[in-house]
Amino acid sequence: MWEEMGLVRVYTKPQGQQPDFTDPVVLSTDRGGCSVEDFCNHIHRTLVKDVKYVLVWGISARHYPQHCGLSHVLQDEDVVQIVKKEGEGRWWERSIQIAFKCPC
Repeated sequence: MWEEMGLVRVYTKPQGQQPDFTDPVVLSTDRGGCSVEDFCNHIHRTLVKDVKYVLVWGISARHYPQHCGLSHVLQDEDVVQIVKKEGEGRWWERSIQIAFKCPC
């Protein structure tokens, strides 16, 4: 049914957690496209400028996980983890900076 309608289900994976298979992001080749950039725009329109790279598991990946850019084309039931650039939203980098702060 999904193939006949031209729909692609993409699942999200938060960093350090298991993928969420209960609530897929549904993309369409007819309405917007199925690239990583289209996926990011579907989540939030300002997310694209903050993406450092994306990790992809699934049919479209050559190995698991595959380090991808915004032009990578996603396929049905792929799992995507977005890694943002330094700055706001990068909790891991902030916690490292606090933990290793110079005691000088």
